[in-house]
Amino acid sequence: MGRFTWALDARKVALGACIAVLSFAMLSSAEELREMRMINGVCEPSSHIAEGPIGADLTKRQSRFFCDAAIIGFFGRSKTHTLVQFSEKGSHHGQIIGYAGDMPEGQNILTVDHVYLTQAVATPVTKGYCKFFYKATRLSGISCGAKIDEGNRRTVPIIAFDVTPQQ
Repeated sequence: MGRFTWALDARKVALGACIAVLSFAMLSSAEELREMRMINGVCEPSSHIAEGPIGADLTKRQSRFFCDAAIIGFFGRSKTHTLVQFSEKGSHHGQIIGYAGDMPEGQNILTVDHVYLTQAVATPVTKGYCKFFYKATRLSGISCGAKIDEGNRRTVPIIAFDVTPQQ
């Protein structure tokens, strides 16, 4: 018998992982996915997750987050329910950070109500926002941050994403 070799394109794996989270979000919110965009770019070196006791200096407890893709999903008739996920296409373990919330039509600020730090697990946030930056009419960057307080612990995921020009 012949031997089969399966080779997976890292980009397809990352996209598949993000689609799985988008699908879960769609099912849990009972809103239909209306539009999805994959955007190439890079997370700036300031992108990280920090965790520790509430009141502690979390600047000394940061773990760098690497990414080179953002996937934006718009849900519902009005497409105001938005999910932005960041991942690294070449990652072997599919680490993602996703920010979900509402962004009124014509605005560039997403008010975040849930963060996905684990695939398909929505964590409520204490406070969070994403801002979309544009040069002329093209998306040039996305910055997201949230504060998650659970018991006496705080988690702060921060993403600064630069979009690859000419997409």
